[in-house]
Amino acid sequence: MISKLAKNIAHFFVIQKIIEESKEIIYAYGLELLISDVLNTIIVLLIALFSHTLLAVIVFIAVFMGLRRFVGGYHANSHLSCMFTLTIVMLIFSYGICNISEYAKTCSISFVVSALTIIFCLAPVSHPNKPMSEEKSAKLKVESRFLAIILSLTVIVLLLFQYQNLSLYVSSGILLSAIAALFGHFLNRGDSD
Repeated sequence: MISKLAKNIAHFFVIQKIIEESKEIIYAYGLELLISDVLNTIIVLLIALFSHTLLAVIVFIAVFMGLRRFVGGYHANSHLSCMFTLTIVMLIFSYGICNISEYAKTCSISFVVSALTIIFCLAPVSHPNKPMSEEKSAKLKVESRFLAIILSLTVIVLLLFQYQNLSLYVSSGILLSAIAALFGHFLNRGDSD
């Protein structure tokens, strides 16, 4: 659906002489990514607004997306499955933070310890559609560990200054990045053999 819409828009641009016909495929691909990102953003914002967790979701997504760039891991096979996965994750997160905030300190520490263990053991996790050289892998390993440590120290500082809920949002983003790496590692094992 998203791919077809992007191709139609790119073709419209060619007909209107906005872009060259030779670049139609490139523009279609870029539009496909843009449409997917816009729809994912709308899903995240709607869930955040309906669950009254806007600050939590913004912090959670920012930490997850920032760390995810370096850690790698699972990627859905289609835009639809990506949106479905994102929706499920956001619903679980929004429900979870509303119901475990009284255990924020314990959860934050547990999340950080679990995430650091996974990240130090596995990151970065490549994807079959985006293989990486040994040089890039070595660089991402250092960067992912460094960023994970900085974010984990941030969680500790937030806890020390009694910002327990904020520490829960940050630690949840770190944990989700680690879980994505773990899933990617196990789901892609057959592709690397």
